[in-house]
Amino acid sequence: MTLPFIDTHLDTMWQSHKSNRTFGKRSEAGHIDLPRAREAGLLVGFFTGYPTSDAPVTEEMMANWIRYYLYDPEAKITQITNLKELNDHIAHFSATPEAQRSIGNLLHFEGAAGIDSGLNKLYIYHKLGLRSMSLTWNETNHFATGQENRTDRGLTEDGKNLLSAMVDLGIMIDVSHLNDASFWDVHGSSNAPIFASHSNIRTEVSSHMRNLTSEMAQAIADSGGTIGVNFCTGFLRDDKEVSINTVVDMYSTVLDLVGPKHVHVGSDMDGCTLPDDMKDITAMPELFTKLQADLSLTESELEGIASGNMVRMMKSYWQKL
Repeated sequence: MTLPFIDTHLDTMWQSHKSNRTFGKRSEAGHIDLPRAREAGLLVGFFTGYPTSDAPVTEEMMANWIRYYLYDPEAKITQITNLKELNDHIAHFSATPEAQRSIGNLLHFEGAAGIDSGLNKLYIYHKLGLRSMSLTWNETNHFATGQENRTDRGLTEDGKNLLSAMVDLGIMIDVSHLNDASFWDVHGSSNAPIFASHSNIRTEVSSHMRNLTSEMAQAIADSGGTIGVNFCTGFLRDDKEVSINTVVDMYSTVLDLVGPKHVHVGSDMDGCTLPDDMKDITAMPELFTKLQADLSLTESELEGIASGNMVRMMKSYWQKL
């Protein structure tokens, strides 16, 4: 079942730069390129940058993103930065034959370490298209604390200022990678919806600290946000017996906790090891078919998971701008 879908965590931009892949041409390398994305039904990808505290690295990443994604005519990328662009892209996507479709590109930052405390760079990156960001990767920075630091250090005053500026600019707040203290500080410091771009649930079989507790999942739902299920084998199960059915099981876990209006796709493709029977993004139609059959989802619920829930999230940030 091929459905237009939004994936909120794709590391393709960084991986393409490192391996000299061309997004516009089909490849056996990695998980995503334009032909495979079209085949799978990718409507919008949150293409991820990694702004480090090393300014030259950040600037090189941004320069390559602009060059290879915005100015390459073969790439067929449509930048999404506001509600009109999103609505126009959805309408054009549905009216265009698969072989000619453009992929929506929303710039997401995995961590804010490369942004200064004065937030000057935040406004520059916003001008370049930044519309979604987590506060940390796994590291500790001047805004918040990532999962590699298991202390009770949470959000800083700079972090609170960053959250306020993000909401004013329409940059969605991603809580993936935060340690528990930072998560709860973020949850308590903003009235805006929060979302997890690529996080699973901590269970007996998936105990990774990067995953969310059931209480965190409920807090995200209560804020009006949504949880992007991560397909990385290490976040699906603690052992190696992982398949597409394990992904379905994780969706079932999230759905049982928060319901169908608060879950979406956050695959982490091009940044993780996928289950062996999910070679790349072209496995998405099979996954949607299995989700509907195995979890008895209605068409409306499945469409919400595929795209509708994240469209609602994006509108909640952008409709007032």
